[in-house]
Formats: sequence, structure tokens, C-alpha cells
Amino acid sequence: MAEEVQNNGAGLKAKLTFDDVVLKKIVGIAISEVDGILGLSGNVFTDFADRFRDNEDITKGINVEVGTKQAAVDVSVICKYDVDVTRVFEQSVQKAKEAIGHMTGLELVEFNMTVDDVMTREQYLEKYRGKDSDDKQ
Repeated sequence: MAEEVQNNGAGLKAKLTFDDVVLKKIVGIAISEVDGILGLSGNVFTDFADRFRDNEDITKGINVEVGTKQAAVDVSVICKYDVDVTRVFEQSVQKAKEAIGHMTGLELVEFNMTVDDVMTREQYLEKYRGKDSDDKQ
């Protein structure tokens, strides 16, 4: 939980709190926009118009620690084969930092990314989306 205590000078105390799942969702959506990440470990997203499956929990593969003014994030990802993973990491940090700061006012002070696998888009879609296609037939 993150709490921000405000005092407007009139003796009024107000508190804004963010549950961990809120930051997990913010990070999940933000890094889904990074070219080169096929998905989060335990989660599926692609570059298609619908980034997430309706029944998928977009917080899988993301852990956060939320303080009163700062946040730390750990993500586990599957990267596209033959991309510059360093660039993917840098873009992920930037997107997460901007989204968290914009939406919550919290400062991202730590961002750790573990690359669990690399695959071609075709391998990824076959492994994760192929199961959905079979179920729909």
C-alpha cells in the first residue's frame, strides 16, 4: 500500500492509498507497449490490437513494493528473439517510470527485469495463442 498524507493548511488530513495491484496493472499495461516484449512470464500479450486476453490476469509476472512516496518493481518477461534486450529494458524502465509517476505521483526507485525466455513471434504465438485457437474450434 502507498499512502500520501496531505494537509491543506486548514487542519484537514487526507490520505490517498494505492493497492499493490494498481501499480502492477499500471506497469503491465505500460510495458506491453514496448516493442520486443512478447509477454510477461505467466501472462500473455502480443502486439495485436487487443493486447491482453479477456481472461488473463495482467499482473502475473509483476511484483511491486509500494511505499508512501516510492515504488519498486520486479518483472519477468519473454522477449522477442533477435532484439536488443538492453534497449527493451531501458524502454521498459522509462515507460514504467512515466506511467507510475503520472498516475500515482510515486517515484520509481527500483526496476528489475528478468528475461525468462526468448522466442520468435511465431514460436510464442504457437505456444500461447495456439491453445486458445484449438479451444475455440
